[in-house]
Amino acid sequence: MRPEIGRYLEEVRAHLHLDPRTERRVINELSGHFQEKVEDLIYEGIGEQEATGAALASFGDARFIARLMYEAHSRGSWTDALISCQPHFILAALFATHIWRYPVLLAGAFAAIAIIAMMGWRNGPSTWLYSWVGYALLPLLILSYVSMDPVAQTVGFLLSGHGTPASLWHLAALAVLYAFTVWLIASTAVRVARRDWILLSLMLLPLPVIAIWVLTVTHSAGFFVNALRSLESRFSQWDFAMACFFAGLGVTTALFVRIRQRAWKVIAVIAVGIVGSSLALRSLWGGLGLFRLIAISICLFLFLTIPLLLKAMLGQDHSPKEALPS
Repeated sequence: MRPEIGRYLEEVRAHLHLDPRTERRVINELSGHFQEKVEDLIYEGIGEQEATGAALASFGDARFIARLMYEAHSRGSWTDALISCQPHFILAALFATHIWRYPVLLAGAFAAIAIIAMMGWRNGPSTWLYSWVGYALLPLLILSYVSMDPVAQTVGFLLSGHGTPASLWHLAALAVLYAFTVWLIASTAVRVARRDWILLSLMLLPLPVIAIWVLTVTHSAGFFVNALRSLESRFSQWDFAMACFFAGLGVTTALFVRIRQRAWKVIAVIAVGIVGSSLALRSLWGGLGLFRLIAISICLFLFLTIPLLLKAMLGQDHSPKEALPS
């Protein structure tokens, strides 16, 4: 393969945003078409270099070809769409039925989500996988947050000299937990962003509302476990809004899988993320004025587009990188 064609195919692959298996198939198909086109032109009496240039010109802009290939291959099946929306509907059911109050059932639901996510990750990233991975990481984040009291107690003792610090073994165990959580989330985010930044945004979609809900519950109950054990109505007054929010995310995720055009995928994730999160936060915080609503929308937009910045920092390299067909 001539270097010009190799560079062209590299640029196409850099903008495909498909899973590695599909990318290989697409690049192999394009390579075969190039080879046939060049051979036909050479057979007509054109030199190899001129034939290569003519073949490249006939294919057009690499980004345009990548967009066409993306639209042709990015659409998931109805089965993929149905599987991808299930974790959102599971969370919607947990809130609609108030089952989130029961630690055993809550842990069982997240354990099932984590097992399915790990199995899907092990078998290779699929279209439906990313919504499951986001929820599979959620228990680690919540556990890290609710276990911060000994750390805060120790820091307060070191700064003011009052109170009692936590034991060293307790702090060491928490340090291991925090280090593992940061490593797992960072490595997962980098790997997904290398594939496609919008998939990482899809993973992060529920996190702002869940974080605000956990903070609100802990502020009201004093500690998250107290909210799980409490039967007071104040801890279920937001359940309907949360159930509607997650149900909306489920529908959006299914549409995301079925939509072909990348631009509409981006619009769906960001628009639903901002609107759905704003409505859920309005239920948690009460009425939101125009200024607060605008500020929240801007923050949500920045949060959902952070993966684009991460993608830019990582560059267009694929990992692992495969040699182009010769």
